[in-house]
Amino acid sequence: MKPTITQPSSSQSFDRKMLLLLRRNGALTIEGLTQLTGIEWGQVFQSVDRLSRTGKVLLTAVYPSEYRVSVGRTVH
Repeated sequence: MKPTITQPSSSQSFDRKMLLLLRRNGALTIEGLTQLTGIEWGQVFQSVDRLSRTGKVLLTAVYPSEYRVSVGRTVH
């Protein structure tokens, strides 16, 4: 039996892209991530939501409806 090579899902690709940008640029807003990636706001939001639930990114309120996203402590 041949081993199956699986490609990362698009959500995993988005998540990796978000983490890479945050490591390179420091903390950014969701809007900032949207501008840098060229990915729709909703997809960026979903990626940030997934990453924040696992502790890979942290969210800090900067205005009543705006959050700064930064790399969390659990990223290796």
